[in-house]
Amino acid sequence: MISPRWMILVCFSLISVFGTGESLTTIKPSIIFGTGKSFTTIKPSKTVAPSSLAAVIAGMNKAIADLNASNKKLLAYKKGISCSCNASVIQACNNQTNLLNRGLISCDSQLKSEIAQRTSLQQQVTVLNSQLRSEIAQRSSVEQQANALRSQLTSVTQQRDALQSKINVFERYQNEGWTYFRGSLYYVSTSTANWQNSREYCTSRAADLVVINDADENNFTRGFGRRFWIGLFRQGSNWMWVDGSYLSSGYWAPGEPNNQGNREDRVEIRIYNNFNSWNDEPGSTSNCWICEKKVV
Repeated sequence: MISPRWMILVCFSLISVFGTGESLTTIKPSIIFGTGKSFTTIKPSKTVAPSSLAAVIAGMNKAIADLNASNKKLLAYKKGISCSCNASVIQACNNQTNLLNRGLISCDSQLKSEIAQRTSLQQQVTVLNSQLRSEIAQRSSVEQQANALRSQLTSVTQQRDALQSKINVFERYQNEGWTYFRGSLYYVSTSTANWQNSREYCTSRAADLVVINDADENNFTRGFGRRFWIGLFRQGSNWMWVDGSYLSSGYWAPGEPNNQGNREDRVEIRIYNNFNSWNDEPGSTSNCWICEKKVV
């Protein structure tokens, strides 16, 4: 039978757990005096403030686990206590049992408090995670908008540069005596040359002999009031413009083209006072010429 002295020591050892009012987290083995047997006392742990909510929750989880373990130990000690029939020893053991019960109640209260705090912190973590996801989504949206704006800025800058380049070309050619009409600049020579040399003059200035596309452009070129080469030549049995397109309809003078002497393979505006003013002419003839440079 276990001696009354040993049971009292066990009870007092258990009571010592609750004297501090601190949470129970670690256990340490001790030796029962006089018997050589071991029992367990429970001592409070020292806690360190966590640097983040995750660390706090991890610490609380451990504290709760320790409290559960302590609670089991106390219950085990309570069940293991047996007393002899000596009235004074029974009274002492009853007193210690009552203290032990109060200790168990305190331990259970601490456990519930720790669980409540852990739940509260977990809820805070959930809210913070939700806010973080919202912030990340907003940042992603802002970055997408910024990328779109940068793309638009690049496009506008390119358009601006292209327009400025056209303006620069326009101003330079106008200063050299070129005339603007419907997206093209035109230059009418004051000297004469054969058709090939006339074209070479135009191409040396990033232009070519004029291509007349419609009646309005035909009237515009006639308005210069002189005889000049245009960019139309014979290609086999067809007439071709210098831009590679074939003539579909023209503004030929009456009886033209007639290929007189079988050598008239280039075209001039001859009778410029008439709407139908085109004439086929040998390319070796000296004429003025009109250059055209598209700027739009």
